[in-house]
Amino acid sequence: MQDRFAHLQRYTHSIVNVSGMLPMKIGRNAPCPCGSGKKYKRCCLSASQAVSDEFRDSLLSQSYDSIEEMQAAGDMIMAQQNQRPQDDFLGLSSEQAHRMLHFPYDTPALFQFPEQLSIEPCAPILMLIEGIAQAIDEKGLLATKARGALPQKLCRALWDDYSKLHVDEIFASVHSVNKEDDFYDLNVARIVMELAGLLRKTKGRFYLTQKYKKIINESGKKGLYPIIFKIYCSEFNWAYGDRYNEVSFIQQSFLFTLYMLRQHGDKMALTSVYEDDFLQAFPMMIDEMEESPYSTPEEDFRRCYTLRACRGFLVFLGLAELEKIEGDKVYEQKYKIKKTALLDEVIHFELGKVNLPENSVCH
Repeated sequence: MQDRFAHLQRYTHSIVNVSGMLPMKIGRNAPCPCGSGKKYKRCCLSASQAVSDEFRDSLLSQSYDSIEEMQAAGDMIMAQQNQRPQDDFLGLSSEQAHRMLHFPYDTPALFQFPEQLSIEPCAPILMLIEGIAQAIDEKGLLATKARGALPQKLCRALWDDYSKLHVDEIFASVHSVNKEDDFYDLNVARIVMELAGLLRKTKGRFYLTQKYKKIINESGKKGLYPIIFKIYCSEFNWAYGDRYNEVSFIQQSFLFTLYMLRQHGDKMALTSVYEDDFLQAFPMMIDEMEESPYSTPEEDFRRCYTLRACRGFLVFLGLAELEKIEGDKVYEQKYKIKKTALLDEVIHFELGKVNLPENSVCH
């Protein structure tokens, strides 16, 4: 029996994380290797202690003929622990959360991204992409000489239509567009098209690629959107153009944001609900923000998350609609958000029944 406990102690003082890494020694205050953003002592350390207790109980109630058999039993207990729902992850298991963060496109058993949609997608970014495409004929579209950007006439024409539908009225009334850089969303749409191989610039002129023409001819926007979506999530830098820290984890966790929208999005909810849930799952993200004399790191992170994830991602890609709460001060503007029908077309979650924790309430 003493030999058993000696091996048990050695076994349970190490941990195998959800990615299948070999046992390692991890400091209590070190970032947890599961990628949650929490300290190890507040994340998987407690899980490993639970495994130790469960394994100890198993050891006392069963007999093992070999060290290998004991190891296999411990591995099974660890796997079961990783698959248990966690309130901090809105009912996801540690394993599911890990796959979301690190293997979103390589886990079809849990997350599926159809290559063609069954409904016609509608999204602000598509409106701009169509506008660019319609302005380019076989001779191409002449770029500006100074910066090689989209021409002023096109930028202004697209702004006139776009601002009526997708821009705050107060901002639209005072903002003027003289060049592509003045129209951030258009600039992003053009960059995404180039990253996706749909648009190229040669000898000072923009041309649509054969790839774009083939997709549009064969499947239209139903086939175009999934390509735009993937490029926006995996290659375009969400931190581009804003003044916050890089905080690349917001983009890395795009699938967790979609999961939150799936859980809360049937009705309008404050964007602060999504901020709260994100920080509950990944509290150390606050440490990524620089100190400011005007606001706390948490306040800055919340603004950054709403700007990039809610407005720049969910709304810009047509996955959610935003409602401004009137009467608030501009610098403290509050919003509500709700999913659109496009969300369930773009991503299929195969997670089984996931129950929200009792304290997760939409306002």
